[in-house]
Amino acid sequence: MQATLLQQLVHRLAPNSCLWCQMQVQQPQAQLCDYCHAQLPKLDLSWVEHNALLLPQVAQGFTRPRFDSLYSLSWYRQPYRHWISQWKFQHQQAAGELLCQLLYQHALLYQQQGGPLPDCISYTPVSNKRLQERGFNQAKLLAQQLAIAWQKPCVGLFQSPDLVPHQIGLNRKERLANLKGKIQLQQRPLPAHVTLVDDVITTGATLDYLSSLLKAKGVQTVSVWTLAITRAF
Repeated sequence: MQATLLQQLVHRLAPNSCLWCQMQVQQPQAQLCDYCHAQLPKLDLSWVEHNALLLPQVAQGFTRPRFDSLYSLSWYRQPYRHWISQWKFQHQQAAGELLCQLLYQHALLYQQQGGPLPDCISYTPVSNKRLQERGFNQAKLLAQQLAIAWQKPCVGLFQSPDLVPHQIGLNRKERLANLKGKIQLQQRPLPAHVTLVDDVITTGATLDYLSSLLKAKGVQTVSVWTLAITRAF
């Protein structure tokens, strides 16, 4: 995204501070300085067909996942851990903007490297109560970045009329039990390939459950995109 003349002027007069080291950023729209951006941890998936499920340390954590591929920017470590927490629980919008920027950049690179694109992008839902508490669905905001980068529709395929209890600290079996009956697939025509987006994948239970709903209705391929993968399998 190119900065406007006004943004460039504002940047010259009052430049942003890097969200990690607090030094001055070099680009008008950037949230990180060039050094911190270059030092971000990366999960290079180009050598495994852009699919983290082909990495042994990831594959051993999943037993027959219902989704077909997994793309992630990084392991769940600093500084991603800090920014994701700040965004979700402290409502730090600057951290959210940064994470959306990073996902958008990865989406463009993925496309340039020939990664297969979906027919549409969707995201993990939140209940109305949690949406009111938080004010936003971070998975939806991230999904919209993929939609912009790839020029594909972003569609809300799921609804969560009941509040899903917090999943933090639960194992895969407990998470699946939390989800049953609380997330529903909306009745609408479904394409052959859907990309699902969430901020972090821990056990994969939520995305596995959503994938099973899609596959049961005839979706052939489900790819998953996330900011970070935890090692708590």
